[in-house]
Amino acid sequence: MLTMLGGAAAASAFAAIVADWNESRPKVFYLLKPLTTILIAAIAAQAPASAYHDWLLAGLVLSLLGDIFLMFDRTAFFIGGLASFLLAHLVFMWAFVHGLSAPVLPPWAWGFVAYGVVFAAILLPRAGALKLPVLVYGAVLTAMAVTAAMRAATLGDTGARLALAGAVLFVLSDSALGARKFIAPYPGAQGLILSTYWAAIGLIAASALYVAA
Repeated sequence: MLTMLGGAAAASAFAAIVADWNESRPKVFYLLKPLTTILIAAIAAQAPASAYHDWLLAGLVLSLLGDIFLMFDRTAFFIGGLASFLLAHLVFMWAFVHGLSAPVLPPWAWGFVAYGVVFAAILLPRAGALKLPVLVYGAVLTAMAVTAAMRAATLGDTGARLALAGAVLFVLSDSALGARKFIAPYPGAQGLILSTYWAAIGLIAASALYVAA
């Protein structure tokens, strides 16, 4: 079942990226984009029942809502997507630290904070009326990555390392999206944004498979 779901998610993601490579948004894209996220959530649903599993599923549902909002170009939809993913990151943060009796903050996790500060300094002057929402979102995204680092440093197991890899790719994906929207469009932007995003949530979903019930 997991192999079938993983293959279906990868095929759906590839088809969605190809369909929207030039951001022409053919009708099939509006089916493939949410379908890919649903298939990834279905992978997490196969994990043993646990609080971590439940919180990850909630975060993936919020990510699906964000996917739907971001398929449309109006500012109101962008704000809806931003809010949905902000809530998803808060839920992922809770999942990453939930159950850690003595969480460890590794020194290298400060690299996420440094990156967030530098990227914000570049992005915010260009964000206009969206400056505050983008600032808040960036802070929460950075905190999500830091909590994933804490989980990996504390547990040191395969699941925690997968979650950390997913968090890193989420930062990369959102950075690529922010650069395209607020700095300048660039070739292959949509492919980079979507591929890193789906890889990110795929790794986070897979991390639940390594958490005991």
